[in-house]
Amino acid sequence: MFTMSFTGRHRPTMNARPARLGRRSAILALFGLVVASALPTAAQAVELRLLSSFNATQKPTYAVLERYLANVKKIGGDTVTVKISGPEVVPIFQQLQPVSSGVFDMLYTHPVFHAGEGGLALVVDAMKVDPVKRRESGVWAFVDKYYQKRHGLKMVAMMSVSTQGYHLFTKEPLTKAGDLKGLKIRGTPTYFGVIKALGAEPVVLPGSQIYSALQKGIVDGAGWPAAGMVSMKHYEVAKYRLLPNFGAATQPVFVNFKKWNSLSDKEKSVLLEAGKLTELEMPWIGDEIQEEEDKQLDKLGVKVSTMPPVVAAKVKAAFAENIWALGKQYCGDAAVQLHALADTADLSQ
Repeated sequence: MFTMSFTGRHRPTMNARPARLGRRSAILALFGLVVASALPTAAQAVELRLLSSFNATQKPTYAVLERYLANVKKIGGDTVTVKISGPEVVPIFQQLQPVSSGVFDMLYTHPVFHAGEGGLALVVDAMKVDPVKRRESGVWAFVDKYYQKRHGLKMVAMMSVSTQGYHLFTKEPLTKAGDLKGLKIRGTPTYFGVIKALGAEPVVLPGSQIYSALQKGIVDGAGWPAAGMVSMKHYEVAKYRLLPNFGAATQPVFVNFKKWNSLSDKEKSVLLEAGKLTELEMPWIGDEIQEEEDKQLDKLGVKVSTMPPVVAAKVKAAFAENIWALGKQYCGDAAVQLHALADTADLSQ
């Protein structure tokens, strides 16, 4: 059994990179052989209708879905095809029900968008980015069974955007005290703990409205996955990004359970094996996207505002505490049990 850890917050040095890439290549090559030998033979193609909370303008996050679908194609050929509808069709906070009821077959989302309906997967944001340990520990299976029972959804992937998690970007730098006291910061409930720890007031807005809200002065900054300022052009209206980052941005893919049960064994295998492969790949791919974006932001004049160590530790703790509190508020004992699993496996951040 291979084990991989993605817990570090700092990118590897150039000397470490070849070894890292070599290890990745060996693991993925072996994985490819296992997939090829495990899949059944030909079956009739099926088209699935997928609802996405993100569109192509939100590139780093959308890139996770693109990679998953590329792996579906790589593993299954034309066995499974997917037709995508985005947040312009169904708003992000209203997407769970149409998939649970079968109007759509699949959902690619962030679980905070359905937190109040029982979004247990959101607590994975407070876990280390270690796709192998998430499965071996039983965390993956626990989340899967929860969604099957509560929402009528089968989870086929639980992918990380990168190892870099989330960050805040603002119009002005941190104060001399290292906070954002008195400012209004856009954020879903994922960010509330961090925003409040920095002395600011959270404002809930869809990601698509961040640019205009900053431009009009409705908010003074925003929380978002660590990469994304370039593709959404946030650098035009916010000239500071706050470091260090925090948390782990987790993006699951779900399938309506009735639709899942109607699929052939081969179709199910394609969706599941594509999920496993994408979970292994995305931390590396996402970090490469992040590295390139950081270089672009430097050239575009976006400055780094660094939190003092004491403030950074406070922010990290506030993020994790808030995420687990949300999970327990909306999912009760299931979140308590999942927290215990994560602690036992040394996955909690």
